Amino acid sequence: MKLNLRYSLIVIFFSFIFNSNSGGQQNQTDMSELDLTDKGLKIENRIDLTAEASNYENVRALTGEKVQLKASSVIINGSKVGQVEISTRGQSTLFFPRKSLSFDLESAGEFRHGDKKESLKKFNLISLSMDRNYSCNRLAFGMMEEIKLFDLFYAYCDLRINGKSEGIYLVIEKPEEWALKKKNSPFLINRGYNNNIDKLKAARETNKQDIRTYKQYFNEIYRSVNRYDGEELYEYLSVRLDLEEYMKWLSFNFLVRNGDYTDEVYFYIDPGKRRYNIIPWDYDDLFSALPHEGREENRKELGDKPFFSLEDALDRKIVSDPVLYNKYLISLKEVLTTLTVEKLKNIFEMTYAELYPYYSDYEIIGQVKYDLHKNADLEILGRDLRTIYMQLVASRQIYLNYVEEKIR
Repeated sequence: MKLNLRYSLIVIFFSFIFNSNSGGQQNQTDMSELDLTDKGLKIENRIDLTAEASNYENVRALTGEKVQLKASSVIINGSKVGQVEISTRGQSTLFFPRKSLSFDLESAGEFRHGDKKESLKKFNLISLSMDRNYSCNRLAFGMMEEIKLFDLFYAYCDLRINGKSEGIYLVIEKPEEWALKKKNSPFLINRGYNNNIDKLKAARETNKQDIRTYKQYFNEIYRSVNRYDGEELYEYLSVRLDLEEYMKWLSFNFLVRNGDYTDEVYFYIDPGKRRYNIIPWDYDDLFSALPHEGREENRKELGDKPFFSLEDALDRKIVSDPVLYNKYLISLKEVLTTLTVEKLKNIFEMTYAELYPYYSDYEIIGQVKYDLHKNADLEILGRDLRTIYMQLVASRQIYLNYVEEKIR
């Protein structure tokens, strides 16, 4: 039986609209049995800052500018840390009052996430101002951990400035710190649009010649897509990039319909194989109908192929080259097989359980009024998580059926 992927997904979409409009009744199957209850978890992390009032208000009022927040005292989970540099970070979130922040501490602060503990001197504190229900990044990171695509420390946190809560934040290890310190990588870049290098960072001991070589590796990836095809291209790329990992990332972005990912990825050199691996980044725009860019091109070129965005030249080549595309389908099958219904269920339930104590504190959840999505409560959170979960489980099975038929 030939599978029409697009038709099947349209059926899913309208079936969930019907269910949500008919009193919210759910099918009595395993996929609908999320246990979204209070599991007794407490707020794990809290950062208390003391800042000059005028500086603090100025930072909240500024839009689009990166500035420093001057703090005279920083306490992390009850322990005071030494000298600290704090600056605003990000792009779109700079236009919201609740700013994302970059921390550089003299002494490390200790954070917790379940059984995990991490001491961090340098970390990002993400405001989640554009993250619906404050859940999308947490869901994505949890799923990517299961498929061995993400290993950075992350955890929810209550940020308080001058005694008042700033709302729900996400502590996350800095990608460059993780790559250069934990993985002993000599070099890391942040990919921008049109296969440009947005930012780069080298380890202190990396010499200028090696930096030139690593930049050349990155540029050669994109030159090769116009020079080679098939197995020759696959072999050429595999010397410079962990192509299986990259395809796994593309597969995951398709599964969760990530609306913006081309410029949300870091490439770092694996010191053992001297080729690039990746660090995925920024998952506040999941379960989108269409990607932000290249919508018309997507419709024309993709047809029935299970792929989400064609913004990037390498991604377009992977879809159009029969050999690379078959390998991509194999990666997609691996992702879908690894992310079992049981694992997805656990990730969604833990996300709800971790958010529960934050949502239960009116002062914390009340800061939602400053964000893109201005309504948040436990009922909305539970309803949205159930809907997304059911859609994900149903579409996962359709994708599995499709790739099993298409893989050569």
